[in-house]
Amino acid sequence: MTALGRLPEHLSVDDPSAPFTRRSWRYTTRRVLRRIREVLGDDPLFLPIVLRATPIGTARRITDATELVVEGFPRSGNTFATFAFEHAATAAGTSHVVSSHVHTPSQVRLALQQRFPTLVLVRPPLDTVASLLIAAPHVRFDAAIKEYIHHYREIWPWRDRCVVATFDQVITDFGAVTKRINTRFGTEFPCFETTPESTAAVFAAIEANHRILHGGTENVVPRPSPLRQAEKAWLVAQLTGPAHRDLLAVADAVYADFARVATST
Repeated sequence: MTALGRLPEHLSVDDPSAPFTRRSWRYTTRRVLRRIREVLGDDPLFLPIVLRATPIGTARRITDATELVVEGFPRSGNTFATFAFEHAATAAGTSHVVSSHVHTPSQVRLALQQRFPTLVLVRPPLDTVASLLIAAPHVRFDAAIKEYIHHYREIWPWRDRCVVATFDQVITDFGAVTKRINTRFGTEFPCFETTPESTAAVFAAIEANHRILHGGTENVVPRPSPLRQAEKAWLVAQLTGPAHRDLLAVADAVYADFARVATST
């Protein structure tokens, strides 16, 4: 089935608001589970529970074999960073074990407590939250913004012990980000060369992996999608409206603090 063929279930052609205004017991259950995960996600003590409650989560845990930890709020460039890192390693004839996509402050805390090289990614909240809501339309708008704020406030005290990179830095020159990791942690990871060919190869690998994990579902695939533009435009209009403007301003301030860290090193 094509991505367009899957649209009626996950996105809406006629009414962009449809996926986000539905009411169902499934949505309610997912919201409750997500809130529990957020509460447990701050303390490394509860990390084993969080991992077991996440699809293929135990495969993402930090082990003695881990060489790099890549973490950030969902939809912040985690997938591109991980696949670009792996692409560079393959091109150099090497391989490295990366732990990523847990999306909890506890994973960052555990990594830094155990002195693993750690990359924290951050993206402007409007783009991040809009992308998250498209992928997870059951999440309430204010809850998504608050989750973003909470996530990065929990990581803030650890900012000087990791490398922080913005979404733009990752997608425009991930090689420079890797150089910062090497300088900070004394590693010698191969650096990704941002060319049209290498970027296309990364997105092709992301697409193939996504089809294995999610069957090609268009609303969650971690790459640009013209099919999501109507939903994104509608969401941006809602998120920048009076109901969420003040909360979004708080999230913008949190992002600005991390962006300053990312550009000062």
